[in-house]
Amino acid sequence: MYIMKNLSLFLFFLSGLVFTTCEKDRTEYDFEAIVLSIGTDCGDTWLISLTNLNGDPEIADNTYYADNLPKEFKIEGFEIKLDCRLPENDEYYACTTLGPAFPHIVVTGCAKR
Repeated sequence: MYIMKNLSLFLFFLSGLVFTTCEKDRTEYDFEAIVLSIGTDCGDTWLISLTNLNGDPEIADNTYYADNLPKEFKIEGFEIKLDCRLPENDEYYACTTLGPAFPHIVVTGCAKR
């Protein structure tokens, strides 16, 4: 009983620490983009022209399919700032090959520029 109480208390404080230290200032984003158009290959996934602001080479300046782009930002020519990441292995999905191929990114946060 004593061990469970201490373990519960430890987990409570650990989760509080994680939530307070992982919070990001939402006025700063790592990327900027212009929403180009709906893609021809992947359902209602839109293409964006992405500019990397943080210098991290993992995601380069390029045109991408923006998975998880909120509906209110799916407007041609709309300028946005965003955070994104490369898809995990289980997030890849098949697209047709009717148009040019573009890599995918997953949008994790987005705002009007």
